[in-house]
Amino acid sequence: MTRVVDVFLRYLEAEGAHVVFGVPGGLLHPFFEAIEYADNMRLVVSKHEEGAAFMADGYARVGRRLAVCAGTSGPGSTNLLTGVACAFADGVPMLVVTGQAASHSLGLGAAQETGREDIDIVDMFRPVTKYSAMVTSAETMSRHLRRALRLALTGRPGPVHLNVPVDLWAQPLDEDWFDPKTYRPQTVAFDRSAVQRAAELLLEAERPLFLAGAGVAIAEAQEHLRSLAELFPARVVTSPRGKGVLAENHPLSMGVLGFAGHADARRTALGPDVDVLLTIGSSLNETTTLNWQTALRPSKALIQLDIDADRVGRSYPVDVPLIGDAQSVLVELVYHVHRLLREGARRCSTWDQAAPPLRGPERYDSPALRVSEATPVTPQRWRSDLEAVLPDDAILYSDIGGHMLFNIHHLCVRDRQQFVLNLGFGSMGHGTCAPIGTALAQPERAVVAIVGDGCFTMNGMELLTAAEYGVPVIWVVENNQMHGITYHGSAMVGRKQPLECVRYQRPIEVASIARAMGLRAWVVDRPGQMTDVAAEALRLREPSVIEVRVDASIPPPLGDRAKSIAGFIRR
Repeated sequence: MTRVVDVFLRYLEAEGAHVVFGVPGGLLHPFFEAIEYADNMRLVVSKHEEGAAFMADGYARVGRRLAVCAGTSGPGSTNLLTGVACAFADGVPMLVVTGQAASHSLGLGAAQETGREDIDIVDMFRPVTKYSAMVTSAETMSRHLRRALRLALTGRPGPVHLNVPVDLWAQPLDEDWFDPKTYRPQTVAFDRSAVQRAAELLLEAERPLFLAGAGVAIAEAQEHLRSLAELFPARVVTSPRGKGVLAENHPLSMGVLGFAGHADARRTALGPDVDVLLTIGSSLNETTTLNWQTALRPSKALIQLDIDADRVGRSYPVDVPLIGDAQSVLVELVYHVHRLLREGARRCSTWDQAAPPLRGPERYDSPALRVSEATPVTPQRWRSDLEAVLPDDAILYSDIGGHMLFNIHHLCVRDRQQFVLNLGFGSMGHGTCAPIGTALAQPERAVVAIVGDGCFTMNGMELLTAAEYGVPVIWVVENNQMHGITYHGSAMVGRKQPLECVRYQRPIEVASIARAMGLRAWVVDRPGQMTDVAAEALRLREPSVIEVRVDASIPPPLGDRAKSIAGFIRR
């Protein structure tokens, strides 16, 4: 007999989703039991459901495939919510499965029942998913599941949620509709006339600038971005989340615009010279535009490319909207530019006659701190040391906090490396847990997570998950014994006095905690140490922690963000 749960797993396998992250519990027991005994499925049990959602996010975000996370009813479901919201904010495809009391007992007040009359789990997930529904019968499971998968993986990706009464999983169900091509269309359409107009404007531009966001990485369009930029040439800035979609040592890269960005990028993007601006996969939010600076508007034309029509023209008036998948549209743009050149059009870009983008120490604020020999080590120096030994295809995660600002500003992400930051929702703990999912999806690449001590204390128990499953993530924990972004930021707003409450009253020893969890661990507190320690951790290829004890008096580059919060920057 084929059961509902067997059909469910067949659909997951057809979509290439072979790993499920979650915490087993009674009202989802049949689902977890089936996964444990399935030949082609792997169950990764996290220490908390939020960690499971973050891991699934990392699996999908970098692995380029659907991810699955699951939690039982009641608190198991609500614990997933923050991780699901993070995936929703950043457009990450994820199937979320939650448990429910048996269908025959709904409305009677069963233990952890979450019906509409009491705590409505389905409605809780609705604002942070593309689809949220309770499956009410075995016969409707396939229809709900196909719709959920279709929505998760088409258009702008995102999480979807199904809530399933525990008794449905074992009920019989006949199904033979498993090929994704039969229920999930590919959506790569675009307006060809708009693309042609964009190509003409870019060829006519004297100072074309590209602003590339995380949507470039989602669409796997990094090479197409580079090819188009080199055609004119156009200079390129990225959003903080888009950091590295064009290698930051590329001759056309000006680094990051916005939150903790680079002065050269800011001067150019907000200066008077840019006549045509093409934004690609960037929502033009506060952290990228420095609180929606009007100076970002170019003198001639703004071209905005995004898969989500709702994001186009939301923050600035747009002259040429390009709605579609970034890779497909960029391919078409390159084609039309080449066609116009063959027909006699000429490139008008004058960037070759301008001073080149800043490189080396000149790009960064406080360049002396990148080579400082002071002890304890500066946040800038150890990052410079780390860069020297990172593999060319390393995946670099950043969590949320003061360390994130240093990561955005002081790491140079090279060609084939990838930088991952969940700045859409800004969830602390994501950069601590999600790398586990990424390492499972991309086992051949080195995964390095740079997190703060606050993120480590919030979600660090998931390092136990990595140790149990042998997932070779390297966590670099910057330990300044405080919530640094809050401490230093509070000195710039309000009463202009730092909040002493966010400094730890008792120092934490991160490396000692990591060793107690079974991970290899080192302590770095002096200049130059990081190079040898990181090289050793990379060689070992096992879960490990590098605790970096830094000079806590050095503030992260958060001036523009603090001004925005304080209301000092106006549109």
